[in-house]
Amino acid sequence: MTTGVDSSFVVRIAGRPLAVCGGGELAAIRPALTGIIEQAETVCPSAPVLRINAAPEPSSVLPWSLLSTGSHRGRGGSLAVIRRGPSSVEQYQPGPDPLLLLDASPAALASGDLRAQPAHYALAAWLSSRTLQMVHAGAVARNGRGVLFIGVGGRGKTTTALACARAGCQFLGDDLCVVEAGDPGRSVPPMVHGVYSTAKLNADSLRRLEAGDWPILGVTPSGKAAVALPDAITFSRSAQLVAIVAVKAGDDGPLLPRRVSPRAAIQLLSSTALPIASGSGSPRDWLSTASALIREVPAYELGLGWDLERVTSAIIELLLPPAGAP
Repeated sequence: MTTGVDSSFVVRIAGRPLAVCGGGELAAIRPALTGIIEQAETVCPSAPVLRINAAPEPSSVLPWSLLSTGSHRGRGGSLAVIRRGPSSVEQYQPGPDPLLLLDASPAALASGDLRAQPAHYALAAWLSSRTLQMVHAGAVARNGRGVLFIGVGGRGKTTTALACARAGCQFLGDDLCVVEAGDPGRSVPPMVHGVYSTAKLNADSLRRLEAGDWPILGVTPSGKAAVALPDAITFSRSAQLVAIVAVKAGDDGPLLPRRVSPRAAIQLLSSTALPIASGSGSPRDWLSTASALIREVPAYELGLGWDLERVTSAIIELLLPPAGAP
């Protein structure tokens, strides 16, 4: 079911423009994309475009009602991700004129997961290449230099990213970012790109970050609050990636991040493999990007206690330019 398209805006992710089109449904997803909006109002082009449609129960109509909940790859690299409770269907249709679709029920449009990270499966499929991947990771930057936070869910990526942002770093994401391998032969550095100006916080993180007055967009099925960034936190679209940090909540660990070997780093990076887990990209492309990053960017482990000042100081130290650099 498709509603009449009556408004649109253009976002830019990792240098790639994308029109986001829809009707009143855009109000639900626009706050999450605020940081990457490049053109506020425009005529919706034919492609590339992400269309947002409202529908009563999109996953209950043919052909989606015949498929199980989860991701399904089709011919030519197409992707459909079906969710139920609340009901939504994401699609990516590749080709010369790529099309991304998000059909969502009213309950889905009101949910914290969709409000915080709208259409992220479709976006991951659209972006995926041998040098570019959307990953399950957080990131912050300072003076154009970025650090990527990796680790399985619940290890502290969100708290670490937001604590650093409150300490003066720019925020690129708490749970989803885009990484891009560099090209040393052309002196092109590896990059990290932001997508969503949102975070998902449990009650404990809300308290520790003193975030009780941050704008709440919705609540996730697991009870986390999907929040928009407050004015005090600056969102960054892109930064040169200079460090990868695997965070380990509940472990005070050493006072400084501990360098890990490339072999250990690639294993740690496996926790970020959204394209593999969701079917939105190929394992070969993910491994190509991850391997390139490990060759170019040092990786560390950092134990996290609740001394957030110590944690942010350690991260900011990693973001400083090398001695003697201009």
